[in-house]
Amino acid sequence: MRRFWSFYQNESYQVGCSGRTVYIYDKAGNELAKFRDIPYAYTAAFMPGKNIIAVKSTEGRLGFYDLDSLCLLKRITITRIGAQYEGFCFSPDGSFFYNIEKPITSLRTQLGVYETNTFTKVSTLFAEDVRTVLRHLEFDEKTGTCYLLGYVRNDMGVRDRDFIAIFNTESQTLQDIHFISQKQYDYLAIYKHWELSGFTEKTLEWCFCDLDEKLSLKEVYEAAGS
Repeated sequence: MRRFWSFYQNESYQVGCSGRTVYIYDKAGNELAKFRDIPYAYTAAFMPGKNIIAVKSTEGRLGFYDLDSLCLLKRITITRIGAQYEGFCFSPDGSFFYNIEKPITSLRTQLGVYETNTFTKVSTLFAEDVRTVLRHLEFDEKTGTCYLLGYVRNDMGVRDRDFIAIFNTESQTLQDIHFISQKQYDYLAIYKHWELSGFTEKTLEWCFCDLDEKLSLKEVYEAAGS
């Protein structure tokens, strides 16, 4: 099988992203379909409990696919600004999809929240916060707690303090912010990007660093608060 930028599998399907094409295979590795609906599609994620995937383009687009019917469910254009490398994930129950976006400028982020019945955006968060920049997020599957990695700019607009915070999904606010070192932030930013790829060798080569320690945002958050 070819080398992909990202590769994923669940109990029924395998998915590989080459950038231009999203390849769908069965568990035995037989090719079932190829999708070319969005360019620069390097990363994807399975919806928990369903054979549905979300595909993110670095060009600012999202695609949602049903792998059982091998069809595109919805295509969303967020922006035409490139370099959309920030994190995304489904909630543990699969009812929401969270995507860190930069629709206005590459220097400002927001958090888009989509319900997954029709993949319609229901909230746009932190868009007016010019000082807080978001990078990655993850959910603890056992507790449902969401952790957000980011940094805060100072009054001059320069990156000042790096943090991991809890994102309260009910109040839609950042809470209990724990500040971390720049070294920790830089490592996590690259490691989480590799994780989003499904830990492929091709993406690891692009990272240009040794990612020898597997870390979660939760682990670093708890260590920072101890």
